[in-house]
Amino acid sequence: MPSIRHHHPLALLLAAVAIATLIGMLAVDLVGSRQIEIGEATHQIEQHDRMLAEHVARSFDSVEILLDEMRVSLQEGQGWRRWTPEVGHQRLKDRLSRSLPQVRHLLIFDAEGYQRYTSFAEAPPIINIRDRAYFQQLVGGAERSRSGPYIGRNSNLATYAIARRLSNPAGQFAGALMVAIEPVYFEAFCRSSRPYEEFEAAIVNAAGEIISICQSLPMETGKPPVAAGDDFRQVLAQGEFATLGLSMNRSILEGTNYLMATEPVPGYPDLRIVSTTPKALLAKEWKKHTKRILLLALASLIALTAAGLLIRRQIVRLADMATALQASHETLEARVQAATQELEQRRNEAERLGEAKSRFFAAASHDLRQPLHALQLFLADLSRLTNGPEQRVLVDRIEAATSAMTAQLRSLLDISRLDMANITPENKLVSLDEIFDQLSAVYFPTAQAGGTRLMFKPRSATLETDPALLIRLLGNLVDNAIKFSPRGSVLVCARWRANAVRIEVRDNGQGIPAALQQAVYDEFYQVGNQERSADAGLGLGLAIAHRVARLLGANISLRSAVGKGSTFALTLPCLVRHRQAKLETAAETSAAPRLILIGEPGDFVERARRWGYTIEVVANLAAAWRLMDTMPGIPVITQGDGQLLSGEIQSLLRQHPGIVITSAECNVPELGAYHLREPVKPARLRALLRSLH
Repeated sequence: MPSIRHHHPLALLLAAVAIATLIGMLAVDLVGSRQIEIGEATHQIEQHDRMLAEHVARSFDSVEILLDEMRVSLQEGQGWRRWTPEVGHQRLKDRLSRSLPQVRHLLIFDAEGYQRYTSFAEAPPIINIRDRAYFQQLVGGAERSRSGPYIGRNSNLATYAIARRLSNPAGQFAGALMVAIEPVYFEAFCRSSRPYEEFEAAIVNAAGEIISICQSLPMETGKPPVAAGDDFRQVLAQGEFATLGLSMNRSILEGTNYLMATEPVPGYPDLRIVSTTPKALLAKEWKKHTKRILLLALASLIALTAAGLLIRRQIVRLADMATALQASHETLEARVQAATQELEQRRNEAERLGEAKSRFFAAASHDLRQPLHALQLFLADLSRLTNGPEQRVLVDRIEAATSAMTAQLRSLLDISRLDMANITPENKLVSLDEIFDQLSAVYFPTAQAGGTRLMFKPRSATLETDPALLIRLLGNLVDNAIKFSPRGSVLVCARWRANAVRIEVRDNGQGIPAALQQAVYDEFYQVGNQERSADAGLGLGLAIAHRVARLLGANISLRSAVGKGSTFALTLPCLVRHRQAKLETAAETSAAPRLILIGEPGDFVERARRWGYTIEVVANLAAAWRLMDTMPGIPVITQGDGQLLSGEIQSLLRQHPGIVITSAECNVPELGAYHLREPVKPARLRALLRSLH
């Protein structure tokens, strides 16, 4: 306890520093979060204004396109002058659609400014727009004009006009084609997309006059309503920016109570979007955040006080524990080193015993094969000399025991060879049909003897694998299925899996419980043979199959359920996927393309002709190009000198993919060709030729 009292001033100092640090961090967080909050809100307002400006631009662009199309059609032939009011009304009405909700009216005026045709009535009122600014611009020679806001004489509503000049064939002014824009459309769009409830935005012209405005706050009592043509500086933000100068550039202005944003309308230099937002609204979320931070700070101070009291109680305990830990640490390293040495010795002993077991099985199996072979010879002689029925029964039993012993020794020898890694697969091209035929010839008699129905459903495919190992693997699976499906059925089939083939061995035997499905691959393990019956073997069949599958680069999968049989399957890559043999032979004889040989013929010509190909031997590349131009073919290059990859050869291979047979190093796959290294295996060459056609 004296040491604790000695450290009291230091503990108080640390506590004061911790509290000061906490307060400082909270202050920094509040200031930073306010800046971030206002920055994000400002960015959101800018994004909304930019979106509204883009919407206004697209809406006006649609109107501009409509007017340009109509002006071209109206000026061709000048037929619009002879329209009746009914025809003119229908023509203009047909050009309007729901895709242009921003258009209020479509109108045509003559050269004197009188209203001739409208989209809203067959007999429109007689009005004259000669005094309108946009009409005077067209009379003065302008091809297009925009004007507004003003009160339309047809609707008595705020309007913005876009007009086109109509000329006669002599180029003289003949009239005006005009669209009256509906500002209410833009007001509705702005209200539906505004980022805040207390938000004002307006479309403003170059003079600062409001064309369209959306306001979400109710108007104050006695305050005149905002009308088209009002100066936005006087009505937005309660007139806080009344002395602001006019600017058409993008900007953000911060007043006493409001934030004003300006965004130009793309493509329309006389228009812009102006919006105002109360600054108190931008910091609304920050105030909520401040309350949460203060509550958090209060909770943190309480937690720090409680933690200090708990820490004070734990210091003495920690001191005692540190002393005990130091004492145990001095002996821990020696104990860990001793345990490590013991584990290493046990591991080495286990490895030595495993290797000794494998060598013992290999030696025992090998040494016992000679006397067992002699026993089989003596048994054959004894069988010829035996005539009595009792002696015959005894000889048959000896033969059965000898056969079982031979099979068991063979399995032991296979297991030892696989464990000693003495087997290397010898891969070659082999037909899956041939594998199935050999399995059928070997195991069909065994299945018949046991009353089991054995069926094969082959799938024509060519595999590159070790046929002997594959037959041994599948044979063990088939033998196991026959053995555990007495008077049942066994199906050996194949299925396509992308560029691979899946071989399955199915039976309808008693099935394997889920808890034992992994153990069946262990040596000397058999489901349902706890008494170790000699007729059921040693339980090495699946262990051998599992090891052979690893050698072939495949995994055996098992799907089984009690009472529903079992399915063992393995997947191997398939080099050539073809149809039935008759279709394949017909394709080789009738559709085999011509081969263009460049280089030494060797035995390639005779071999290819036996396969059904037509061979053309050429002396040079020029002759090869001529033959390729007359009829398609596959170029085969057999030269291996330094001119193999010349520019002409590369050009030929790029246009006509072929085969390069050489012992030299070359990189032809990027040319689209295939490289076979000498000496060439006939089966691989034939498979490659098939894949090319």
